[in-house]
Amino acid sequence: MRVLEAVLRLAHPLLPFITEELWQTVAPIAGRKTHDSIMLAAYPQADLARVDEASEAKVQRLKALTYACRNLRGEMGLSPALRMPLLVADGSAEIAEFAPILQALAKLSEVQIVDDMPSNAMAPVAVVGETSLMLKVEIDVAAEKERLKKEIEKLEMQIANAQGKLANDSFVARAPAAVVEQEKQRVADFTATLDKLKLQLARLG
Repeated sequence: MRVLEAVLRLAHPLLPFITEELWQTVAPIAGRKTHDSIMLAAYPQADLARVDEASEAKVQRLKALTYACRNLRGEMGLSPALRMPLLVADGSAEIAEFAPILQALAKLSEVQIVDDMPSNAMAPVAVVGETSLMLKVEIDVAAEKERLKKEIEKLEMQIANAQGKLANDSFVARAPAAVVEQEKQRVADFTATLDKLKLQLARLG
């Protein structure tokens, strides 16, 4: 109840009427009702002495692994509803601990810890620190090549369009600096994605 009472004070600026109503009931039970309104109660203050840096680092690692799995799904154009095994190599002992959480967050059917990635694997591999991750999925090589080629052509056109704008002195002179920087960032992002797709295409042979 004390945690809930603190959360209500924390959320009050965003949900004033709901938190006020709930606080009137929760605060007395938690032994924290020293004011008639939550508006007069002190805002919660963080106790930095209780911050667990090891736990913070562990959560950051779990987030990085989850993002890597989701990026793999995106690169391969897989449906979010499709569950498949994940192969993990060179992972520390914490991977076994993360497995059930990772399975839920990344929508995996299972997490398999292996010594090395299959040498003949066609699927892309993501690397997080010293850990390698790959979705274990059967690929129609011909269809995947065609998909990658279309994506590459699309990106090359987008890069050419953005570079054309940047090469236009009139555009650079008239456009706000933020717009020019946005176009430069688009070129950088598109180029990075293009390089990844070309690597995938080369891996397919």
